[in-house]
Amino acid sequence: MGIAMRIRTFGILLLLVCTFGSSAGAVEQTAVKNTSINLGGTTWSGIDSDGDEYTFTFKKDGTLSYTSDKDSSDKGTWKQYRHAVSYEANNRFVEAIGEISDGMIEGRSWNVKSHSWSWKLTRVN
Repeated sequence: MGIAMRIRTFGILLLLVCTFGSSAGAVEQTAVKNTSINLGGTTWSGIDSDGDEYTFTFKKDGTLSYTSDKDSSDKGTWKQYRHAVSYEANNRFVEAIGEISDGMIEGRSWNVKSHSWSWKLTRVN
């Protein structure tokens, strides 16, 4: 299975888990996971699996800006589906999907060069 297919499969599975909960019997856990926050107007920072530090600002108008040790851009967009978030940056050079849970966002990103990585973000504001 190619990387694009694995990433698509991961995204679909993550969306299903985010939508329906990971365990039907864990009512309390599902209730916490289904409590979503609106990312619009918030800033999050963290480190990815490659060791790079990032700060993301999810603007209320659906645009995304980020800064890192190596780069910065305001050419991105994001969408939120309850407690799942997806974003793209630099005309879809990079795409990502993540889950908002327990005050963090965790997810996976991939780029047009078939490189993929994971990340964890915590809220700055």
